[in-house]
Amino acid sequence: MKSKKYIWLVILVAAIGLLIYFAPIKNSNRTVYNMDLKYNDKDKTIIGTEAVDFINTDDVNLSEVYMHLYPNAFKDKSKVPFTKEEMGLAYPNGFKPGYIEINDVTFGKNEKATYSIDQKTGEILKILLPKKLGKGDRISFTIDFKVQIPPSCGRFGYGNNTIQVTNFYPILSVYDQNGWNNDPYYALGDPFYSDVSNYRVKLAVPKGMEVATTGVVTSKIRQGDMNVLTIDAPNVRDFAVVMSSKFKVAEGDVDGIRVKSYYFDEDSGLKALKYAQDAIRFYNSYIGKYPYKEYSVVESDFYMGGMEYPNLVFISKDLYSKDNLFNLEYVIAHETAHQWWYGVVGNNEVREAWLDEGLTEYTTIMYIERYYGKATADAVFKSIISGEFYKFSKTNKDDAMVKTLGQFKDWNDYTNIVYNKGAMVFNELRSLIGDEKFKEVLDKYYSEYKYKNATTQNLIDVVDSVTGKDTGGFFEEWLD
Repeated sequence: MKSKKYIWLVILVAAIGLLIYFAPIKNSNRTVYNMDLKYNDKDKTIIGTEAVDFINTDDVNLSEVYMHLYPNAFKDKSKVPFTKEEMGLAYPNGFKPGYIEINDVTFGKNEKATYSIDQKTGEILKILLPKKLGKGDRISFTIDFKVQIPPSCGRFGYGNNTIQVTNFYPILSVYDQNGWNNDPYYALGDPFYSDVSNYRVKLAVPKGMEVATTGVVTSKIRQGDMNVLTIDAPNVRDFAVVMSSKFKVAEGDVDGIRVKSYYFDEDSGLKALKYAQDAIRFYNSYIGKYPYKEYSVVESDFYMGGMEYPNLVFISKDLYSKDNLFNLEYVIAHETAHQWWYGVVGNNEVREAWLDEGLTEYTTIMYIERYYGKATADAVFKSIISGEFYKFSKTNKDDAMVKTLGQFKDWNDYTNIVYNKGAMVFNELRSLIGDEKFKEVLDKYYSEYKYKNATTQNLIDVVDSVTGKDTGGFFEEWLD
């Protein structure tokens, strides 16, 4: 996510049934989500059925699975994932709850499952399996649910123009070396961690509603007053849509990738398309090719700058003004870089947020260098990254980078340590090993951890492999 940092740039530049059957998707080692969703615009609800074909890829026998119910973080006003200072921006028209109701969970042919929802937060669904699941084994289960979308201009919610439908469905927690990762929806950072899966979605929306989505719309059928979209989204770690009846759409092509801009004002909307195309073009050549068919940049009621999801990013409408175009370009370049660092190469954004945000922020600086020259990139880096961090560090001595989101004090703390210091690590690494080796590091890191979740140690191992040196001391000095 690109939240408050973009402000500093002004200084520098002034209903089918219980189980839906779809054609099988390749990559049999992936968990598959088949979803049937119906959106009601009047009451801002989604009625959904989710059939999950889960595969255990870990060396442990599982007796249960856990799933995040992120919408329940928006149920209680006193517990919503916003700081006190943000509440007016998040709920400009007043607070109303958002939530998800689990109506039924079944295995196979309507075999009732035993399940429970964490009573403290309401954010974790536990499902007991009928038998232990070994490595490589699969089990299918179906969840019926209802989602209430809140009147929020955050990631999940609706404003006067757009509806952001993100982190809205039950999604499996990640099981890794630390066990099940059932972290809450923190107010700071991007509190998400998920495995790459395959998605097939049927989404019914009112006619006249334009939909920007993860994946590719493979069919669109009119059924009365509704349009039913079939969406295919393989090899992604999440699924999201942004909807509006006011969208205009422009598109172009980069290296065979369909790039789309959803917007309200044509001048800035077309510029957003160009910025997205430029970013895709550069990152394709420098890191490795974007492995999906489509990519969408969406103007939205989101108040925090920009936010990334697979194949889809949404950008605050406030950035689409004529006097804010460099900010718009910077945020689009940042969110597009997240398609590589988060989307394709994942990581635990709760416990190692610096890994994707720091690399994304520095990749954005490299975009500036590519299109505006090194002098401009150095000036931007000094103004909004190193300069801001050094001011911060004068009064903040606890700048350890590898810690959970709950350990950061506020947005200033998080931004300076995760974004700024994180980008400084990669800038220093580039200076230390040279441009050629640095490019090789990014290429190897991308190719080796494509569709996987990487760790800080994985990155260090890649650097050591490329350079033939032990760089553990370098990273330890920066990360502690």
